[in-house]
Amino acid sequence: MNDFENVSELVNKTGASFEEARYAYEACGKDMVEAAIMLEKAHNKSGENARFNDSVNRAKESFKRNSRRAAGCAGSLFRKLCRNNVRIAGSREYFCVPVIAAVICALFLWEIIVPVVLISILFGITYTFFGPDFSKEFVFGFSKPASAAQSAPTYTYSQPDEPCDNGFFNK
Repeated sequence: MNDFENVSELVNKTGASFEEARYAYEACGKDMVEAAIMLEKAHNKSGENARFNDSVNRAKESFKRNSRRAAGCAGSLFRKLCRNNVRIAGSREYFCVPVIAAVICALFLWEIIVPVVLISILFGITYTFFGPDFSKEFVFGFSKPASAAQSAPTYTYSQPDEPCDNGFFNK
Protein backbone atom coordinates (compact mmCIF):
# COMPACT_ATOMS: atom_id res chain seq x y z
CA MET A 1 0.00 0.00 0.00
CA ASN A 2 1.17 3.46 -0.72
CA ASP A 3 0.91 6.48 1.57
CA PHE A 4 -2.27 7.80 -0.06
CA GLU A 5 -4.09 4.53 0.53
CA ASN A 6 -2.88 4.37 4.15
CA VAL A 7 -4.09 7.92 4.86
CA SER A 8 -7.43 7.14 3.17
CA GLU A 9 -7.81 4.07 5.36
CA LEU A 10 -7.08 6.20 8.47
CA VAL A 11 -9.78 8.65 7.36
CA ASN A 12 -12.30 5.82 6.95
CA LYS A 13 -11.49 4.17 10.30
CA THR A 14 -11.17 7.25 12.51
CA GLY A 15 -13.53 9.74 10.86
CA ALA A 16 -10.80 12.41 10.83
CA SER A 17 -10.27 14.78 7.93
CA PHE A 18 -7.71 13.92 5.25
CA GLU A 19 -5.33 16.64 6.44
CA GLU A 20 -5.51 15.44 10.06
CA ALA A 21 -4.95 11.84 9.03
CA ARG A 22 -1.98 12.76 6.78
CA TYR A 23 -0.40 14.83 9.56
CA ALA A 24 -0.82 12.00 12.13
CA TYR A 25 0.51 9.40 9.63
CA GLU A 26 3.65 11.44 8.95
CA ALA A 27 4.12 12.46 12.62
CA CYS A 28 4.07 8.80 13.72
CA GLY A 29 6.71 7.76 11.17
CA LYS A 30 4.14 6.21 8.81
CA ASP A 31 2.96 3.75 11.47
CA MET A 32 -0.76 3.10 10.95
CA VAL A 33 -1.50 1.92 14.51
CA GLU A 34 0.20 4.89 16.21
CA ALA A 35 -1.48 7.33 13.80
CA ALA A 36 -4.89 5.79 14.54
CA ILE A 37 -4.28 6.05 18.31
CA MET A 38 -3.18 9.69 17.92
CA LEU A 39 -6.29 10.54 15.90
CA GLU A 40 -8.58 8.80 18.42
CA LYS A 41 -7.02 10.74 21.31
CA ALA A 42 -7.39 13.99 19.38
CA HIS A 43 -11.00 13.11 18.54
CA ASN A 44 -11.81 12.37 22.22
CA LYS A 45 -10.28 15.68 23.30
CA SER A 46 -12.22 17.56 20.67
CA GLY A 47 -15.40 15.80 21.88
CA GLU A 48 -14.69 16.99 25.43
CA ASN A 49 -14.06 20.47 24.10
CA ALA A 50 -17.32 20.33 22.18
CA ARG A 51 -19.22 19.37 25.36
CA PHE A 52 -17.46 22.14 27.29
CA ASN A 53 -18.22 24.67 24.54
CA ASP A 54 -21.84 23.48 24.48
CA SER A 55 -22.20 24.06 28.23
CA VAL A 56 -20.55 27.48 27.91
CA ASN A 57 -22.96 28.41 25.13
CA ARG A 58 -25.93 27.29 27.24
CA ALA A 59 -24.66 29.37 30.16
CA LYS A 60 -24.27 32.42 27.90
CA GLU A 61 -27.82 32.01 26.58
CA SER A 62 -29.16 31.63 30.11
CA PHE A 63 -27.28 34.76 31.20
CA LYS A 64 -28.66 36.73 28.24
CA ARG A 65 -32.21 35.56 28.95
CA ASN A 66 -31.97 36.39 32.67
CA SER A 67 -30.35 39.75 31.90
CA ARG A 68 -33.22 40.68 29.60
CA ARG A 69 -35.72 39.64 32.28
CA ALA A 70 -33.92 41.68 34.97
CA ALA A 71 -33.76 44.71 32.66
CA GLY A 72 -37.49 44.38 31.98
CA CYS A 73 -38.28 44.24 35.71
CA ALA A 74 -36.04 47.25 36.41
CA GLY A 75 -37.70 49.20 33.58
CA SER A 76 -41.16 48.33 34.89
CA LEU A 77 -40.20 49.45 38.41
CA PHE A 78 -38.76 52.71 37.09
CA ARG A 79 -41.94 53.45 35.10
CA LYS A 80 -44.09 52.79 38.19
CA LEU A 81 -41.92 55.06 40.33
CA CYS A 82 -42.24 57.83 37.74
CA ARG A 83 -46.01 57.70 37.21
CA ASN A 84 -47.00 57.51 40.91
CA ASN A 85 -46.75 60.47 43.28
CA VAL A 86 -46.26 61.29 46.93
CA ARG A 87 -48.13 64.25 48.43
CA ILE A 88 -46.76 65.91 51.57
CA ALA A 89 -49.48 67.83 53.38
CA GLY A 90 -50.42 69.16 56.77
CA SER A 91 -53.02 71.89 57.24
CA ARG A 92 -52.40 72.54 53.53
CA GLU A 93 -50.61 70.71 50.74
CA TYR A 94 -46.90 71.56 50.82
CA PHE A 95 -45.83 69.80 47.65
CA CYS A 96 -46.40 66.77 45.46
CA VAL A 97 -43.54 64.94 43.68
CA PRO A 98 -43.10 61.68 41.76
CA VAL A 99 -42.11 58.77 43.99
CA ILE A 100 -38.79 58.46 42.13
CA ALA A 101 -37.80 61.95 43.35
CA ALA A 102 -38.63 61.01 46.94
CA VAL A 103 -36.63 57.77 46.62
CA ILE A 104 -33.60 59.59 45.20
CA CYS A 105 -33.74 62.17 48.00
CA ALA A 106 -34.07 59.40 50.58
CA LEU A 107 -31.06 57.57 49.14
CA PHE A 108 -28.74 60.57 49.09
CA LEU A 109 -30.02 62.43 52.17
CA TRP A 110 -31.18 59.55 54.37
CA GLU A 111 -29.38 60.89 57.46
CA ILE A 112 -31.49 64.05 57.26
CA ILE A 113 -34.69 62.73 55.70
CA VAL A 114 -35.44 59.94 58.21
CA PRO A 115 -35.44 62.15 61.35
CA VAL A 116 -37.31 64.95 59.55
CA VAL A 117 -40.04 62.57 58.39
CA LEU A 118 -40.43 60.99 61.81
CA ILE A 119 -40.61 64.35 63.58
CA SER A 120 -42.94 65.85 60.97
CA ILE A 121 -45.40 62.98 61.46
CA LEU A 122 -45.74 64.00 65.12
CA PHE A 123 -46.74 67.50 64.00
CA GLY A 124 -49.51 66.26 61.70
CA ILE A 125 -47.72 66.07 58.36
CA THR A 126 -49.02 63.20 56.21
CA TYR A 127 -47.31 61.47 53.32
CA THR A 128 -49.89 60.21 50.83
CA PHE A 129 -48.86 57.85 48.02
CA PHE A 130 -51.25 57.82 45.07
CA GLY A 131 -51.32 57.11 41.37
CA PRO A 132 -52.54 54.60 38.80
CA ASP A 133 -50.70 51.68 40.46
CA PHE A 134 -52.33 52.16 43.87
CA SER A 135 -55.84 50.77 44.31
CA LYS A 136 -56.44 53.40 47.00
CA GLU A 137 -54.40 56.18 48.52
CA PHE A 138 -51.81 55.01 51.03
CA VAL A 139 -51.41 57.53 53.86
CA PHE A 140 -48.34 57.46 56.07
CA GLY A 141 -48.84 59.62 59.17
CA PHE A 142 -51.34 60.53 61.86
CA SER A 143 -54.69 62.11 61.08
CA LYS A 144 -54.16 64.77 63.80
CA PRO A 145 -50.97 66.28 65.18
CA ALA A 146 -49.85 65.22 68.64
CA SER A 147 -50.73 68.68 70.07
CA ALA A 148 -54.36 68.29 68.93
CA ALA A 149 -54.89 65.01 70.75
CA GLN A 150 -58.02 64.94 72.89
CA SER A 151 -57.55 65.14 76.61
CA ALA A 152 -59.15 62.58 78.90
CA PRO A 153 -62.90 63.20 79.45
CA THR A 154 -63.88 64.90 82.72
CA TYR A 155 -66.73 63.69 84.88
CA THR A 156 -68.76 65.82 87.31
CA TYR A 157 -70.94 64.74 90.17
CA SER A 158 -74.05 66.52 91.29
CA GLN A 159 -76.38 65.75 94.20
CA PRO A 160 -79.83 64.52 93.21
CA ASP A 161 -82.76 66.83 94.07
CA GLU A 162 -84.71 64.19 95.98
CA PRO A 163 -83.28 61.53 98.21
CA CYS A 164 -83.10 58.07 96.76
CA ASP A 165 -82.84 54.66 98.36
CA ASN A 166 -79.29 53.46 97.96
CA GLY A 167 -79.89 50.21 99.76
CA PHE A 168 -77.52 49.06 102.47
CA PHE A 169 -75.15 52.04 102.26
CA ASN A 170 -77.86 54.69 102.74
CA LYS A 171 -78.59 53.78 106.35
